[in-house]
Amino acid sequence: MSNPLVSLQDLSVQFCGNRRANALNEVNIELGAGEVLGLLGESGSGKTVSLLAVMGLITDPNATIEGSIRYKGRELVGLPARELRRLRGNEIAMIFQDPLSAMHPFYTVGHQIIEAYRIHNKVSTKAAREHAIDMLARVGIPQAAQRVDDYPHQFSGGMRQRAMIAMALSCDPDLLIAS
Repeated sequence: MSNPLVSLQDLSVQFCGNRRANALNEVNIELGAGEVLGLLGESGSGKTVSLLAVMGLITDPNATIEGSIRYKGRELVGLPARELRRLRGNEIAMIFQDPLSAMHPFYTVGHQIIEAYRIHNKVSTKAAREHAIDMLARVGIPQAAQRVDDYPHQFSGGMRQRAMIAMALSCDPDLLIAS
């Protein structure tokens, strides 16, 4: 592929504590714009670690990442945290498997979508709130204008998952990762 959207080349991730654990060993993946890729494997085979590596969310000080992760030709391995944050949520977004643990329990669902949207877009709080309501409605949350002020624990499991999808899609990312 001449210009992949994302490319993992010889990606290896190791965790060194009392003993060394190879979570990934020389993984190679290329994905073009508009393509869909599914990763299959047994529990513990490295699916989530590879996704977290792409997102720049492996923060364990005992982790070693080797190889290359390129997004739109830009190397992500070793990119400063500040630059990764600019990409994360804006151009690259992730829908986490467990939305209850991924969403903050002390903030409303709407507040979390609004905050994520405003970080990457220069809009008023009112405009961001309208966008959050629209996104919740688009993913099938009934009475989105009222539910935007609910807390994650007030949503059913399926509704929390849809709210996570709304948050991930709110900035119209080029790369969407679902764990």
